[in-house]
Amino acid sequence: MKRTLLNLSALLAAASLMMLSAPMALAQTSTNTQSNVGLGIKGLGASLGFVDPEGGSSTLSLGLHVDAGTLVQNLHVVPYFQYWSVGATVGAYETDRSDVAFAMDLNYDFPIQGSRVTPYLGSGLGLHFLSADATAPGATSSSDTKLGIDLQGGIRSPMMPNFSLYAQTRYAFISDAGQFSIEGGFTYLFVY
Repeated sequence: MKRTLLNLSALLAAASLMMLSAPMALAQTSTNTQSNVGLGIKGLGASLGFVDPEGGSSTLSLGLHVDAGTLVQNLHVVPYFQYWSVGATVGAYETDRSDVAFAMDLNYDFPIQGSRVTPYLGSGLGLHFLSADATAPGATSSSDTKLGIDLQGGIRSPMMPNFSLYAQTRYAFISDAGQFSIEGGFTYLFVY
């Protein structure tokens, strides 16, 4: 419980810092904001992260996402897929936990004039396919599908006109299975 509160506090601190900088960012007009509003497959990307699931050991996560365009200026639609698995061995017994998530997030950019780095905040809904297996005598395998609510904040920076890097923190609120993660990745944008 303490670890969950610490992770949630870190996420809220990062979100608060970005929200404090938002008025300055919104007061300025950015030269690199996208004026093309519309939905569609605008780009594809991948991520590698460090996830800390509630009640389990920390592990690596792999993710794929789609830049599905913007609803209004600076509001990006980002569907994504994420997978992680963690196991432990005690003597002759093993236990494994995993999560396969499909989610849809909305991320709002806070562009800063003259800066190549764009902070953003977001939230969304995800469907998590959780499973647990154990080889101990009397242990049972379980699988469950749960709905989760995501909160995230991060920064994005273009490296080339069609390639950008990003880093973010995310907390997925899932009943009895909350997850804190730190992720980094890239997005390849299709230039039309």
